[in-house]
Amino acid sequence: MANAKILYIDDDPALSRLAERILSRHGYLVQHAPSVAAGLVSFEAGGFDAVVLDHYLQDSTGLHFLETIGEKARTVPILYVTGSSDAQVAITALRSGAADYVMKSPNEDFFPLLVSTLDQAVENHRLRLAKELADRQLLIAKERAELLLAEMNHRIANSLALVSAMIRMQIQTVSTEESKAVLMETQSRITAIAGVHRSLYTSESDGEVELDVYLRSLINELLTTTRTKEQQIEMVMELDRMFVTPDKAVSLGVIATELVTNAIKYAFPNRAGRIWVTLKAEPQQATLVIRDNGIGFSPSDRAQGTGLGSKLINAMATRLEGKVAYDASEGTLVTTAWSLQGAST
Repeated sequence: MANAKILYIDDDPALSRLAERILSRHGYLVQHAPSVAAGLVSFEAGGFDAVVLDHYLQDSTGLHFLETIGEKARTVPILYVTGSSDAQVAITALRSGAADYVMKSPNEDFFPLLVSTLDQAVENHRLRLAKELADRQLLIAKERAELLLAEMNHRIANSLALVSAMIRMQIQTVSTEESKAVLMETQSRITAIAGVHRSLYTSESDGEVELDVYLRSLINELLTTTRTKEQQIEMVMELDRMFVTPDKAVSLGVIATELVTNAIKYAFPNRAGRIWVTLKAEPQQATLVIRDNGIGFSPSDRAQGTGLGSKLINAMATRLEGKVAYDASEGTLVTTAWSLQGAST
């Protein structure tokens, strides 16, 4: 192993010189330590790619060396050499932090086995270090990407909020009620989209919107901004916890915005009523149900306003690959259903 530096701890000077010559021929740079004490001093100085550690030494055993360095044994591969036939010695060495072991024998197989095992230990250690470095770099890159994404969503939400504020100012300058209504509807739609981006940098799920939290915030805001002072409208929400992708959240937010806004504006000519919003997650599909106890509405009825709302609801349902069903038998009930396959709940 070219340029790899080895600390060789053994109290047999003849065997150590032979090991140094053989390992040098295989590209290793060898520094010899004749005792545990000397080996500890050299090890603490650092700079080694591996340690070859003999078991029986004059001042102690290799196990004492492993015990002394403790967790530092994980930072450099240590190859334990023992002539003992007791397998428990090798097992204890491995448990104490040795990367591998070689049985010392008087025949010619010892050094080829030592070189082979040392090559493998050094290479495995280098690969592990490379993997740890790559993992750290990947984690840093992931955290940076998440930070940039959160910042982007924050900026988009703020920009949309600014546009919404500009439209609100514009509403104060127009003279006709029809123009004001159109601008207010536009403002509500922008608010729905801005809420998605706001949710993306507060959600606990990476890249997904916590739909129940998002819808609750959106609908409460719609109730505050759309309801007149004379209206007494109660909002009842039962929302299952659910995570969806941003595009689904936008579609559902627009649908909820159109239906809740229409209910507030048109369902209660007597200025009092109740709106129920229910979000249910079932094993195969989810449903968003918006119901009111107002005068009732059917898609076949003549549109009040521009009629853009119904077109948007159908377009958003198509994006969801879902279906919208209306029931005007008692008030208005609109059910939007979509598949939950592959979704988080």
